[in-house]
Amino acid sequence: MKLIKGLSLDQFMRKVVILARGTVLSQVIILATLPILTRLYSPSDFGIFSVYISIISIVLVIVSLSYEIAIPLPENDRMASSIVKLSLYLCVIISIVGGLGFYLLHTQFSRWLDEPDMQRYAFLFTFSLFGAGCHQILNLWSIRKEYFKQLSRTKYMQSISQVSSQLLLSFTSWGPLGLIIGELLGRLTGVTSQWRLWRNDVKKKAIQTTWLDMKDSAHRYRRFPILSSWSNILNSVGLYLPNIILAALYGPYIAGLYTMGQRFLGAPITLISLSINQVYMSEFAMCLNQNPSRIHSLFRSTVKKSLVFGIIIIGGVVIFAPMLFHYLFGDTWEKSGHFMRILSIMYLSQFIATSVGATLSVMERQDLHLYREITRIVMILGALFLARYTNQTSDIAITFLSIASTLGYSLHLSLSWFAVKKMRKIKGSEYDAGSSSSSNSRSFS
Repeated sequence: MKLIKGLSLDQFMRKVVILARGTVLSQVIILATLPILTRLYSPSDFGIFSVYISIISIVLVIVSLSYEIAIPLPENDRMASSIVKLSLYLCVIISIVGGLGFYLLHTQFSRWLDEPDMQRYAFLFTFSLFGAGCHQILNLWSIRKEYFKQLSRTKYMQSISQVSSQLLLSFTSWGPLGLIIGELLGRLTGVTSQWRLWRNDVKKKAIQTTWLDMKDSAHRYRRFPILSSWSNILNSVGLYLPNIILAALYGPYIAGLYTMGQRFLGAPITLISLSINQVYMSEFAMCLNQNPSRIHSLFRSTVKKSLVFGIIIIGGVVIFAPMLFHYLFGDTWEKSGHFMRILSIMYLSQFIATSVGATLSVMERQDLHLYREITRIVMILGALFLARYTNQTSDIAITFLSIASTLGYSLHLSLSWFAVKKMRKIKGSEYDAGSSSSSNSRSFS
């Protein structure tokens, strides 16, 4: 498998383009409907919606105890399928527990958001979490099997289902509930197609998974729930908790403005970088098993191309952000464009770090992942509460958040680079030892 040397499309980049094509199309669909949605829903509606989705996203990382990350790693499909099945069983249990937890805490959420009827969202929480969890699990099976065309198609079909539902539900006067139900229907659209892909593979290869298989897989990859779950929770908290804190400290209106910036730029670049990361994960796992000497070049090349791609995407949008928001969404949303400018460096560092985000997980260096997330979450929470308790404006709070997040993503890249260099050194030593042993054997004979 030839590695990338320039900006030409090789096997790696073609896979990225296939996935990114569906991602870009899905984001075009979402962005094209935003000028309509922002006139049908208020910033406060988007603020409450962002808090709900943020809570889902934080719990989502433990919905299968991070076992799903191991799906691309086994050499045989039987063990990989047993991890899928184990993850789905865990997803059912944790989704039910999560729904009960949301119901018990709905009074606290109502007080934070000045939304007296948060209880009506509780019954949807279990279904939202289950749909998102199944999508996450089955998505990794498709990555393992390199069903990139099918994944690409799924992405824009989900977007069509989501935005069409949100547009129709806006006429019900349900407010943020229309946004929440629309997002859920979009998730479920992706789950059905990915479920069929997995089941077809199971039938085609006559894979039969027993409880003993799942037990063996759970033991073999036990480092993922023990270490990865904690680091992934902290990563998700660092990414999504700012929405909740901004809503609690500055009100759902400011949270809604921040969310719109995320939706307009943050979400598209995250999905594009995840498309790069998904292909990178597949290639990195293969190199680690078959040709470890190439992981260093793969990491470095992916970072360089992500940096160039990120500057092109983010730079162009950020320059014109306030003007774009004024004309596309109206005066109410213009401040959201200003927030985007403040957060531009954070978006760029996030784009690069996410593109190679699978490095530590695939190398099973969950310890470094955990240290990085602890440091990052402390910086982010410290920045927001420092702004609040020194009576800073929302603009200064967003600035503090941008600086802290950028430092966190830079730390992620540094630790990944350290792990890759260390692995290359270890593998190089093993190779030299093997060569020496082979030479001595020939001399003896």
